[in-house]
Amino acid sequence: MSLLLIRHGRSAHPPPSAWLDRDGITRWLADYDRAGIHDDDAPPPALVDEVRLAAVLAASDMPRALASAARLCPGREVACSPLVREVGLPIPAWLPGRAPLAVWALGIHATWIFDLARRRAEPAEVGPRVRERAARCAARCAAADGGTVAVVTHGVMRRLLARELAAAGWRGAPGRRSYAHWSVWRMAPP
Repeated sequence: MSLLLIRHGRSAHPPPSAWLDRDGITRWLADYDRAGIHDDDAPPPALVDEVRLAAVLAASDMPRALASAARLCPGREVACSPLVREVGLPIPAWLPGRAPLAVWALGIHATWIFDLARRRAEPAEVGPRVRERAARCAARCAAADGGTVAVVTHGVMRRLLARELAAAGWRGAPGRRSYAHWSVWRMAPP
């Protein structure tokens, strides 16, 4: 029995060509959340083979996760859940004026890392959602009779789920974990 936490494929939403102010990055992020994945983005064949054998395929209800699940297993039923939807990271107030997307991304993730160090990794309302989803993942794995459960989710949510499962005794693969598109974090129950 195992759990695959899979990050979605590369977004179809193009990066902006102009510098963005706070309202611009807010709009860009909203458009990013409404986009699916890029037409020419494909999961690695070994991942397709592994997910094809999974007892359960679940995904966030965001378009990029659903499109990624469809690329992994075309025509297969996907258990869709808002519980594994991405956690929106706050846009830092300390970034003034206009900046390129890369600067906004760096600022957003630097703020997240700083919050992690201060043990404030997510908004208060996210904790119950993560705990509920981790419990449901564990229950689905138990019900899969030794089979694999594959969940297509997002970078921040995957980190939070893995942390919650690890606190409950689940084991992940040793070593550094990738945040790349289509990357997989494998977890085994206690």
